[in-house]
Amino acid sequence: MLSIRIDNPELEGFIQDEYKGDDGSLVRQFVEFLKLQKIKSEVKASLDELDNDDIVEFDEAFKQATAKYAAS
Repeated sequence: MLSIRIDNPELEGFIQDEYKGDDGSLVRQFVEFLKLQKIKSEVKASLDELDNDDIVEFDEAFKQATAKYAAS
C-alpha cells in the first residue's frame, strides 16, 4: 500500500470538495495523470533526440515502442 501525505490545506480542501470521499475516482484520475506525465516526458525526450539528430529508423522505433507498450 502506498500513502501520500498532503501538507497543503488548499490542495487538501480542493480534493475533498472535488471527490467528496470517492477514493476510487481520485485514485483512477491520479493514475491517469501520472500516465499522461510519463507520456509527456517520453515525447519531450523524443523531441530532444530529434533535435540532436539522434534518429532511429522507423522499423526499429516501431519495434521498440511495440515491445515497451505491449507490456503496459
